[in-house]
Amino acid sequence: MEKFSLYKKTILVIVTLILVTGVTYAQTFMVLEKMGTKKRHVYYMGETIEYRLKGQKEFTSDQITNILDSAFVTQSDSIPFKSIDRINIKPKRRATLLNVAGPYLIIAGLGLTAIDLINRGVVQGGDASWDSSIGTISGILVGTGALVMILQKNKIPLDGWWRLRKVSVY
Repeated sequence: MEKFSLYKKTILVIVTLILVTGVTYAQTFMVLEKMGTKKRHVYYMGETIEYRLKGQKEFTSDQITNILDSAFVTQSDSIPFKSIDRINIKPKRRATLLNVAGPYLIIAGLGLTAIDLINRGVVQGGDASWDSSIGTISGILVGTGALVMILQKNKIPLDGWWRLRKVSVY
């Protein structure tokens, strides 16, 4: 009788393992990563990706419906990783201080000049003359904001250090 109960327990464990492994599945996603660093951008199925194929000049925006070993499938086509020239990561960027600072610095520089001219011309009742110290500060703010915006890499080339690959987590 005790062997029969051990036999039932063994069968129950095996059936449970088969059913549990049938229900679980791998989560598959695509990673755009810079080799040798921690820089990476993750794309899941259902997300929109902006890419430019080799030989084209315009970016295409498509929704990822499936991720294969060496390609991703969109609603209209299958795109091999090797045929992609660049990926636009601007829609994937989070609102960090560096990403938001550029436009705000430009607005602050132009606003400082406008407020100073209004203060001198209207509030103090004098002529709206140009103050060189305010001009210098405004120029530094606008220049810094423009540099921050220009130096951000939004379109990443898939050659050299950057690569695109499929990752499956079980």
